[in-house]
Amino acid sequence: MAGKFVDQGRNDCATKYVKNGYTNTYLGIYKNTTEPALTAALANLTEETGGGYARIALGTADWTVVANVATNLQKTFTPSADWGNIYGYFIATTVDGTGLLLWVEHFSNGPYNVLSGVTVKITPKVTITG
Repeated sequence: MAGKFVDQGRNDCATKYVKNGYTNTYLGIYKNTTEPALTAALANLTEETGGGYARIALGTADWTVVANVATNLQKTFTPSADWGNIYGYFIATTVDGTGLLLWVEHFSNGPYNVLSGVTVKITPKVTITG
């Protein structure tokens, strides 16, 4: 039988590892049509590369933790060229293609066809379960 996180453990995990575990984490968006697998790494993602795209830093002060849910402030991407369909977002430990892929969220109501000058607003959130 496997153990499980209790409420205090999930809250502690969200606070220590999501909010305070890294000096910075970075928000990016991807174009993969299927949700990345649990075994995915940054190399498995097709990251947006179009006009005006860059990962956005998620500083530790931008995170709040309530119970087992860590939520960052809403972040905005504004393309200077059409990006086409985006399918989800990811959080990584670096601003470039190196580092660790920490988590992904595949948009449940996507994809979104992103056109030049149209803003994409994402509120990164992770729930510690189990």
